[in-house]
Amino acid sequence: MIRINNITRGRFGNRILQYNSLMQISKQSGLEASCGDWEGRKIFSGILQDKPSANEQKQLSWTDVIHGSINELPNDVDFTIDDPAYCLHNVFFKVTHSDPRDFFKINDEYGVELDENKTNVGIHFRGTDILGGDGNNGREIHEPEYYINSVRAVEKEFDNTHYYLCTDDMNFVSFVNTYTFLRDNGISFSIGDTNNFVLDFSLLSECDVLISSSSTFVICAAFIGKKDKKIIHSKEWIDKNLKHELWNSKPTTQEARDLQLSFDNFWVEVNSGGGEYYKPWRIL
Repeated sequence: MIRINNITRGRFGNRILQYNSLMQISKQSGLEASCGDWEGRKIFSGILQDKPSANEQKQLSWTDVIHGSINELPNDVDFTIDDPAYCLHNVFFKVTHSDPRDFFKINDEYGVELDENKTNVGIHFRGTDILGGDGNNGREIHEPEYYINSVRAVEKEFDNTHYYLCTDDMNFVSFVNTYTFLRDNGISFSIGDTNNFVLDFSLLSECDVLISSSSTFVICAAFIGKKDKKIIHSKEWIDKNLKHELWNSKPTTQEARDLQLSFDNFWVEVNSGGGEYYKPWRIL
C-alpha cells in the first residue's frame, strides 16, 4: 500500500501535489492507495479514504521516487509519503503519467462556468507572503512588468478576452499596477473572491489562459479542470531556477541544498517544455 497518513503542512497547492504523487505512484506500482483526511475530500469528488493496514510502514522520500523504480516497490510494506518525504512538485514530471483530472474533479458546489464565447484569462498574484519565509524573502516576487507584458501578449493573440484577477492581497504592487493597466486600457476584467480560495482555484482551473505566479496553487489549477490551457511564466523567475540561486543566505546542509535543487528542477523542466500534462505556452 502507498499511504498519506497526514497531509502535508504546506498550503493547498502542495496538498494537491502530494495527493497527485500518491495516486500516480499507486497506479504505476500497482499498490493500493490510502489517504488521511484533508480539505480536498470536500472540494473534489472521489478522494480516497484512510484504509487500515497491519503492514510495516516505511517512508518513501522524494529521493527514492526520483532516483528509484516506482514499479518495483514490494507489496508487503506500506510506503508513506508524509512530511518530510516532500513528494511535491519536485517529483511531478517523474511520476505524472496519467491525467490528474482523472482524480481531481471539483464538486458542483465549488464549480464555475465561464462564458464560452470569451477567451477567459486567469491571473494569479502571490501576496505579501512572498516577502516572508514561504517566499524566501522575496525570491519569488513577480514584478508588475511581467504581468503587464503577459496581458499585452495575450491581447495580440486572442480576441474577446476577459481577465480574472485572483489574489489574497489586493495591496501588493503587482496586483495594483496590473489592475490599473487593465482599467486604463479598457480591457474587460473582474476580481476573484479574496475571501474564498476554493472559488478562486475553481475559476483559474476553468480559464483558457493562465498568467501564472510561482505558486503551486496556480500550478495545480493549470493541470486540473479545462484542458490545453495556455500557461505563461516569468522568465526572470525561470532564470533564477536555471541558475539555482540560493533561496536564502543561511548556511545549509547538503541535504537541504539537494532538496532545493529538486524543486528548482521543476522549473528547469518547464523551461525545457514541460510534459504531457503541464506545458508552458510563453515564458516572458
